[in-house]
Amino acid sequence: MQAQLIGDITSCKMCSIAAREHLKYMCCRCCSKTQQKIWVFGTATVFLVLGLVGIICGPSLIMDMIYKMLPLKEGGRTYDKWANTPVPIYMAMYLYNWTNTEDVRVKGVKPNFERVGPYVFREERIKQNITWYPNNTVSFMPQRFWYFEPDMSGGTLEDKITCPHLPTIAASNIARDFPKVIKVFFNIALNSNGGALYQTHTADEWLFKGFYDEFLDYAMKLNNSMTGDIKDNHFAWFLHRNGSADFEGIFTINTGAEDLREMGELKLWNGVNHTGYFKDECGRVNGSTSDLFVPNRKPDEWITIFMKDTCRIINLVPSGRTTIEGIEGIRYETKPDTYDSGTLNPDMKCYCPRELMPNNCPKHGATDIRSCADGAPMFMSHPGFLYADPSYANTTTGTKADPEKDVFFITMEPKLGVPLDVNVAIQISLYIQPDRDISLLRGIPSFYAPLFTINSIAKITPDIAKEVKLALNIPNIGLYTGIGITCLAVLIASVGIFVTVTKRWYEPIGDENTIINNH
Repeated sequence: MQAQLIGDITSCKMCSIAAREHLKYMCCRCCSKTQQKIWVFGTATVFLVLGLVGIICGPSLIMDMIYKMLPLKEGGRTYDKWANTPVPIYMAMYLYNWTNTEDVRVKGVKPNFERVGPYVFREERIKQNITWYPNNTVSFMPQRFWYFEPDMSGGTLEDKITCPHLPTIAASNIARDFPKVIKVFFNIALNSNGGALYQTHTADEWLFKGFYDEFLDYAMKLNNSMTGDIKDNHFAWFLHRNGSADFEGIFTINTGAEDLREMGELKLWNGVNHTGYFKDECGRVNGSTSDLFVPNRKPDEWITIFMKDTCRIINLVPSGRTTIEGIEGIRYETKPDTYDSGTLNPDMKCYCPRELMPNNCPKHGATDIRSCADGAPMFMSHPGFLYADPSYANTTTGTKADPEKDVFFITMEPKLGVPLDVNVAIQISLYIQPDRDISLLRGIPSFYAPLFTINSIAKITPDIAKEVKLALNIPNIGLYTGIGITCLAVLIASVGIFVTVTKRWYEPIGDENTIINNH
């Protein structure tokens, strides 16, 4: 019994040793040293190739996937943010109070205008009547709502503001070249029916609310070729604009489905590709509507935007790089020849009104927009006539350009075309001239009266900035994955080299019976 017990114990030990040896050599017992080396170094090579592909091509491949998701389409990632702008937009309005109206006819005294405000409105933008077309375009009608923000404003809507009376100045400008006999009757009608050089109303009335205007009522009742088609006897700078679904018209833009470089580019406005306000290229419809910009923008590429209120396109050029909410962007600004009519840039000669060419075009710094202002002698410029010829600002006193807040700029992340910081700054002025046949204008100097300044302000929010940073960082996943796989390949190859140098490759092992018998 004792001998049998000793034999059983010895047998169990041999089995245990055999099992351990079997487990140790099981994965390689059928492989020669050459096969083992092929497996190790082959795996390292495959991982190295995959890693290098991830490092070299991974970011661009992932970025291409992101770009394929960007084109505008219903239900797409871009659609919701385009249809209902998620970034808060504020419109800061400045009005100009004419403080020395009684002294305007005193020789040598310049009209004095005090900039008051800002009157800040939160702006909501939505798009109505969205229609998709098979040629990769979509049309829509912009609708805007403005809500007054008293806590952000520098005045109340009840502030009393004295401004030039636009209806009188506009009508007088039309009558300027009439025969003297007709101008006599025009002067009588003007003085008898509410004509005025200036009027005083609240900020709210000047901006949106409007006020009854006796002269407009008179002109509306005449309804003849001289007065034009006047449809309302109330006046405000933005009368009936708040919430209007059809004021700005119908815009048709490219969706970018076929060519991403066309995404957001304006193709038609009210069904045509030319505004008619300016001749040749200056009236051509193009650029962005400022809701959607072309991604993958080159560092030296300009930005072109079209705004119905400006009657024209605005070009902005790169001026440097800056960081907003942790995102690096390129800042684009207007420049001194933005509102030129050929003085600084011959290509912009087409902004000169036809009736003033070729020798009486406006000096640089202000665009004559009478063609889209029903004939009123109105001018568009940077606020305070920034960058403009001094002859504009020198006709009045009281206001000066502020380069910090009066500059027109857009800061944009170029890869995705996302605006980070926007300040659209525009001033509208009225050119007022003396006229000996019109008593209200007799004895006054010629001057550019600033009417109002619009600053449309928008800045990316932290939440949206996080989404943008995530999208920009996704391509790095391919890079880091490639680096990780490459490191793994190096590790496997290093182990293979170490085993080779130390001669620790496993010897081929026979079947299990051989292992057991050897033990």
